[in-house]
Amino acid sequence: MELTKKERTIKYVVYAVILCLLSLLQNVGGLWFEIGDARCFLLVPAAVLLSLDEDEKASALIGLFAGLLWDITAVHHMGFSCLFLMVACYIMSVLLTHIFRPTFWVGTVGAIVFTFLYVLIYWLAFVAFKGGEGSTAVFFTFYLPSFFYTAVVTFFMNLAFVPLKNKLNKN
Repeated sequence: MELTKKERTIKYVVYAVILCLLSLLQNVGGLWFEIGDARCFLLVPAAVLLSLDEDEKASALIGLFAGLLWDITAVHHMGFSCLFLMVACYIMSVLLTHIFRPTFWVGTVGAIVFTFLYVLIYWLAFVAFKGGEGSTAVFFTFYLPSFFYTAVVTFFMNLAFVPLKNKLNKN
């Protein structure tokens, strides 16, 4: 069933509010739990999971918005998060349109894979290639534990998003 313009507007406003709240939780110190040095990168799985069942253009815009929220508070204002999340959401949408069915596990695994890619590419681009002593140690003490923490949270995030998305999409 096709959504009306009002229903689509409500859906995307709810998505924007969710991404804004998760951005606050992720980027404001003390609002979300940190385990040791590991932080949870909430915006990567949230953008990927919210863009499931959307067309490619809407998915890319969801990723762009989530990346913009992250880049606004980032130390390096290079647009990395905008570009990465936009491409990740677009690719996930294309994969679900042409290859996979949008199931719980496909969404969860896809979000975890893109989270790992984000962590790895960010570390390579902004930490490892800049050199410096201990760049490998930073990967194993901050980036990899942050990935595992985010992967666990992704499962529970998808548990919360599936019924919400079903209600908003009238499934």
